[in-house]
Amino acid sequence: MQLTERARNYLSTLKRDPAWITAAAAAEKYLSKYRLTDSGRLLHIQQQYSGYTFTEYENQDYTVRLRFLSDVIIAKNKKIYYTTVNGKAAFAMDNGKETPDYLLTEDGAIAYYDDEAYTHFCLYESVEVMIEILALEKAYRHYVTAPVKDLQITDLETFKNNMHRQYSFLKECSDSIQLYWQTDFDIICVAYNAYDDAYSLHIRSIGSYYSDLILKRFMEDNLYI
Repeated sequence: MQLTERARNYLSTLKRDPAWITAAAAAEKYLSKYRLTDSGRLLHIQQQYSGYTFTEYENQDYTVRLRFLSDVIIAKNKKIYYTTVNGKAAFAMDNGKETPDYLLTEDGAIAYYDDEAYTHFCLYESVEVMIEILALEKAYRHYVTAPVKDLQITDLETFKNNMHRQYSFLKECSDSIQLYWQTDFDIICVAYNAYDDAYSLHIRSIGSYYSDLILKRFMEDNLYI
């Protein structure tokens, strides 16, 4: 997945820790000891993004450090955290920590372990989607955030098609966990919570007048509680 210009510009504003950048051949040789269906996706992420720290603009406590492989790990043949998520190999995103907060699966998805549900949940289907979302939120940081609403969606495909007809779909920011649309005045996100098996509506607008118009339309369609 190619990053948009907005995401590339956002990435250029971040500092990258050189300690977590490695030669491609060395990283490939290191990963060959793990039973991976295809290491290509992880190698791409290592070369393109390892060493970056990602933080939400409005929530500085939400920090994702992508410190996957380093020359020290490879040279000393150190073990890194390894498990499986939904049958896919998964590694710690931050191998500078003993206990991982986030996991990177072999197909490039980002997951976390929920202590209450005793299972792993996917946050983003790819690192690129995470970057696109963070870039979008930074670009529209001056927008006002409306209260989150719980949604009642019984037919997701019908809902999506209806939204597509009314708003501009932001494919680069969307996957099976979150869907984004845009108007001239709003950013609309519908997010899926696997823990509760429920959807929620998040709106950022130039002002409350515009977000209220979006909420009114959702209410008229009996889509939120």
